[in-house]
Amino acid sequence: MPSRLPSRLLCLIVAALPAVALACALPAPDGPLPVGQQRFELADPTRRGVAGEAPDAVRTLPVVAWYPAAQAAPPRPYLPQDEAARLLPALARNLGYAVDDTRAIAACTAAGAGTGVAPRPERGFPLVVLSHGFFLYPAQNTALAQSLASHGYVVVALGHPGDAVDLALSDGRVVPTDMRAEAPALLEWRRRFHAADDHATRAALIDGYAQALAGSRLGASQATWREDVLFVVHALQAGHVPPTFAPVLAAADSQRLAIAGMSFGGSTAATACQRLPTCRAAVSLDGLNFDPGLYDADLGRPLLALTSDWVRFPLYDGTPVDPAFHHNDYAYARWTQVGLAPEVIRLRVPGTRHMAFSDLPLLMTGPSHEARFGDADAAATARGIAAVTRAFLAHHLDAAPAADLDAAIDAAGFARHDPAQTRDWARSQAGAGQPDG
Repeated sequence: MPSRLPSRLLCLIVAALPAVALACALPAPDGPLPVGQQRFELADPTRRGVAGEAPDAVRTLPVVAWYPAAQAAPPRPYLPQDEAARLLPALARNLGYAVDDTRAIAACTAAGAGTGVAPRPERGFPLVVLSHGFFLYPAQNTALAQSLASHGYVVVALGHPGDAVDLALSDGRVVPTDMRAEAPALLEWRRRFHAADDHATRAALIDGYAQALAGSRLGASQATWREDVLFVVHALQAGHVPPTFAPVLAAADSQRLAIAGMSFGGSTAATACQRLPTCRAAVSLDGLNFDPGLYDADLGRPLLALTSDWVRFPLYDGTPVDPAFHHNDYAYARWTQVGLAPEVIRLRVPGTRHMAFSDLPLLMTGPSHEARFGDADAAATARGIAAVTRAFLAHHLDAAPAADLDAAIDAAGFARHDPAQTRDWARSQAGAGQPDG
């Protein structure tokens, strides 16, 4: 395990990399409003000993929030120095990167933490709750969050301790990444599922997925993340936040709610949104479905599912590279109707690998860039993801025209995915006397 980088040494690294500090900056927010940022924690006293912590440890979630501010501020470091010193070596360990490849992120900048809160619009600012990816960190989608905030959204990103990088809490605890191995039964199920090359085989395996998930590391995490998101939403809607964040919450409309996330966080977004009556939409940034209840079932909520370019860069070795089929075709709708509901939008982002749906391709350079992130232009991809996400949220949270969403998708150059192959197969089975789904 790499040694942690002391804050003093980190400062020296930043000072020694002026060219990086100038070149490594997230895109400026593209909306008309300045962006504010706050960091705080939310503690759930009803849950203790979660994710490998001590039995009496209260489940405590670090939060990063972005929101429309009253006044702009100069650029700030992408990560606070003390956080970078702990986070970057853990990130390298978790993703299998060389530590030196992540250290330069400490010299990167983001939009300044603007002061005050922008005047509350008549309906309030819509609320977006955001989850990171497995083994990643709460602020990993800062570029997207800043863009949304500059266009009038309050974005609250939570950390999932134990399944994130090593996270330090205000009470002095450091919750390390839980590196436990996965249950053999689930690993075997996943191997067989992702290696299967026909619908009948995969459908039969889905029937046994819930059993394979039970008692697994992934199953525990799936339940934990879902409960984390539900708790944060309930805390926000009840106003149970630190006094410093109360003015921001007062300017928001927490009943106009969307849940979003990347990777495992994207799967969690759909799962949690379905369980929240006030959730009006979910956004999944390259998240595979892990919820047994969402296979061959209607999500019942609008969903924007952005996926990496599985045709060129399959997420797992041996998975199909057929542009007409993605494994999520089995999720979020009845199989005989999949692809027909206009509120569930499935898009492939050409030239991207999985980690392109984070800030990392904007922060890291070098010869491994294509192997890690794909060959799509990182800045253009980030702008496209932000624009399409904003248009989707505006349509479902503010009744903006669907034509605006269509225009954003076309302008971004994202490929619409119609799971007709899965739908046609399911209908052929139903027509042959098999159960519908």
